Amino acid sequence: MTIVTERDIQRNMRSVAHAIAQQELEGLKVTASTVADLQRAARGEIDTDEIRRNIYRRFQNVPLLRQ
Repeated sequence: MTIVTERDIQRNMRSVAHAIAQQELEGLKVTASTVADLQRAARGEIDTDEIRRNIYRRFQNVPLLRQ
């Protein structure tokens, strides 16, 4: 994985907060587990593929559009 600097983490965390706020403005609720995954990705601990796999695993009984 790529080394993430503290500056990168701060920028990434702001991006996560903005994305969550945008979803709330749209009337949607982001689950706490998804927020935690997004924050882990912002810190460089996991990648977006892992987030996607986790979401599919959590909502395996809900039909989702998979690409």
